[in-house]
Amino acid sequence: MVNKVDIDITAYGATHIEAFLLNYEMLVKDLPELAGDWPQLDEQERNHHLAVFMQAWGNRYLLGALFKAGKLTPPQEERLATLDRLLLEYSPLARKCYGLELKDIVKIFVWGTPLSESEEAIRIEVIPASLTEMAMALAATGTGKS
Repeated sequence: MVNKVDIDITAYGATHIEAFLLNYEMLVKDLPELAGDWPQLDEQERNHHLAVFMQAWGNRYLLGALFKAGKLTPPQEERLATLDRLLLEYSPLARKCYGLELKDIVKIFVWGTPLSESEEAIRIEVIPASLTEMAMALAATGTGKS
């Protein structure tokens, strides 16, 4: 969904980071309510939410790059980790509303997430088809050896 591009992280300061975090926070924390309302939304309302999602998801990509570059403060890193953990827990809701598959969500580990340094377990609810896709991808890369 977000294409890898070279970005100039020096263009983003504390104000940008806070705005990106707030935008991402609203996206993640609103998922349960939005998922409950999703079946009743008309096409225009759904398109509005999808447009908001695309912006927030792009901001999440930037947050990952900023994290990897060491530009987030410890409280910002903690906030990002909390939101990433919540997004993973809400993965079925993200799939319902935005069509995000687990393979799309786990890209945050490539983009950059403080969770990659965490020792705490993460809860992810997955559908078996997602596991099949992951197993096939691992087998194709040779990392899924038995």
